[in-house]
Amino acid sequence: MVRKLIKYLAIPLYLFLLAACSSKSETTELQPGTCSKDQQVLVSDHISGQNNALEKSDFKKAYTYAAKSFQESFTLDQFESVITGQYQMLISNNGYSFTECLAEVDYFVQSVSVDTNTGVIDLTYRLTLVDKRLGVVAVTVKPSSLDLDT
Repeated sequence: MVRKLIKYLAIPLYLFLLAACSSKSETTELQPGTCSKDQQVLVSDHISGQNNALEKSDFKKAYTYAAKSFQESFTLDQFESVITGQYQMLISNNGYSFTECLAEVDYFVQSVSVDTNTGVIDLTYRLTLVDKRLGVVAVTVKPSSLDLDT
């Protein structure tokens, strides 16, 4: 049970920690709080674009939605490996919905509920806004979404 939990959290946690160490010098500062309607649309459109590419197994296109800092740290092959190994729900699902969106000083944090054949999985997306370009830095599975009994 503990090994499965570590397996599901290790890569996303690593990606999250790596993103936290990335350069902020060229980041446009956001005002903390709930996303505005315009920000919600921009963030959800960006995530939907990446998810649509993943549903078509177009990893090259999906990779273009990643933040520049992510692309500098992970190759396309590594990205594809993480998605196919840990995030199958983004490739094959029954739809997804956007819930809470927060703007932080350097990031947008968007909650997404993914409907799968085995239930709903809640994800947290972290996106940067650098040089007026959104980019996905990390996607983590919310711990309450994990089945700790298997």
